[in-house]
Amino acid sequence: MKGITLTQQEMVLGCTVGLTRYAESISKNRKPRFPEQFPDQMLLFHQLGACAEVAFCKFAGLFYSPTVNKFGHPDIGDDIEVRWSSRDTLKVSPKDNNVYCISMSGNLPTFVYNGWIWSEEAKQKKWEADPGDWGKPAFFVPVTDLRQGKIERGAEVVETSTVTG
Repeated sequence: MKGITLTQQEMVLGCTVGLTRYAESISKNRKPRFPEQFPDQMLLFHQLGACAEVAFCKFAGLFYSPTVNKFGHPDIGDDIEVRWSSRDTLKVSPKDNNVYCISMSGNLPTFVYNGWIWSEEAKQKKWEADPGDWGKPAFFVPVTDLRQGKIERGAEVVETSTVTG
């Protein structure tokens, strides 16, 4: 699939949002759910996650309104949760309820939209796992099982079948 390339300003926006999220977590003494595999991994992943949100909004023609400390609330609008990963699966948490889960991959400056799945559809036993045995099971949907194309909710359609930019 063709990538979504961010401009310098879009990368700065995403990286600043990620830095803000990371700094807020540090200042509130929040502990990461998993140990870092290399120094500053959490900072990097916060930044790449926020840049993936920017890229998805650019791709889908949606306004990006960044958030910080909005746990349990969708990243985009009322019902879109964007997940960045370097793996070939989309992680869906048991706490993700009634949201479209979007899989993004890539790195600065180019990200890839891998597809989407409705959160309730993702909660299948065959995809449930606890990698690393951290006591945090989730659902890991292979990107090959994700839906492509439009996300339809009522009369509104989020076009995701073509890439621009």
